[in-house]
Formats: sequence, C-alpha cells, structure tokens
Amino acid sequence: MNLSYCLLLLTFALPAFTQQLDLPLIKVQGSGVVFANPDEILLSVTLYNQDEDLAKTRADHKAQTKEIISFLKKMGIAERHIQTQRSFIDPKRHHKTKVLEYYYATQSINICIRDMSKYDDILDGLVDLDVSKVGSPNFRSDLIDEKRVESLRLAMKDAKAKAQMMVAELGQTIGKAKLISEVQNKRTSYNAETYGSTIVTTDATSVGATQGFAPGQMEIKSIVIVSFELL
Repeated sequence: MNLSYCLLLLTFALPAFTQQLDLPLIKVQGSGVVFANPDEILLSVTLYNQDEDLAKTRADHKAQTKEIISFLKKMGIAERHIQTQRSFIDPKRHHKTKVLEYYYATQSINICIRDMSKYDDILDGLVDLDVSKVGSPNFRSDLIDEKRVESLRLAMKDAKAKAQMMVAELGQTIGKAKLISEVQNKRTSYNAETYGSTIVTTDATSVGATQGFAPGQMEIKSIVIVSFELL
C-alpha cells in the first residue's frame, strides 16, 4: 500500500470519525442484583505429616488420607466429589547447616458437599481426624448462569431508565445505544474450578463452634455502562 493511497483513505475516513466524535451521547451506569440459594458447598482441607523417618512419614500420610476418604464416603459424599491434589513429600533441612531435620508430607483434598445439612458433622469429623487446615467454604448454585443473565437484564433496564429520567429533565429523549460494556464485579467471582462448574465465593458465611452454619444467599450483581444517542 503506497503513501498516496493511505492519504486518500484518511481523507475519507476522518470526516466520518469526526462525526462520531461530535455525536451527542449520554453515558450511564446501570446495575442489577439477584439472589440465589446455594445448592452445594466446596471445601478444601490440607493434610500434613512429618517424621524423621521417610518410610514412616509416607505410611502416616497414606493412612490419614485413606481414613479421611473413608469418613467422607460414610458421610454420603460421592467418590466423584472427592478429589486429592497437590501431594508431595520433601525433606526439611536446617537453613544454615543443611542437616536433615525431618521429612514432611502434605496434600489437599477438595470436597463437594451436596447435602448442606451435613456440613457441621463433616467439619467436626475432619477436625477429629487431625487435618492440618480447613479452607473457607465456597458456595455454588446450579442456577448461577440463569441468575447472572437475569442480573444483566436488570442492569440494562436500570441503565435505560436512568438515561431516560436524566434527559427528560432537559426536554430531550434518548435514541439507540451506541456502546455497551460490562464492568467486572470484584465482589463476586466466577471460576471454573474443581468440579468444572461456576463457583461463587461470598462473605455471607457464618461458621463457629457455637453459632453453627448459615449459608444465607449468594448475591449475583451485574454492572453495565451504556452510551445512548441524545436526541
């Protein structure tokens, strides 16, 4: 493409681009919120074993893993909802002398609890089995995709209503939408994770020895920014 051809294209393109910049627009933000009841809980626990003898470290680690998996199955957790990962055994050496101090083994087990009424009993059982760490529970709903579409619709309606109200005060109306964008919502996260579905993490959890367990509802919020023609 030669220089004269490029200049010719710019000559015809610039007026159209200038017209777009001069087009009167109103830019508004709309939001929509819906709620969903959680259907299941995703929980991650960590196992940790250590000993000066490598064989004993391996044996203790293997025995504890089997015991925990057996307990989860007795509690009605399907085998497909139990996943072991990040398993390794390493030596621990003194940071200065490099002398071997002990061997340690660690592993994570991800658990999907479909019957949420069993959560307290499962948690108590895992603690009794001496797991090293229990992660915060993540809640999931089978209706999350449907609810997200609903929240987006509400956000678009909110943006349109807001724009119409604002321009009506000036005796004007809005035309077609010229630009639509969705804003990332930091409160709600969507991750394709352990069990291949959408997970929503919320801070609406209440877990305690005396308070019990209260899953509450998950908030699904959508935010959009829309630019309308100003007529």
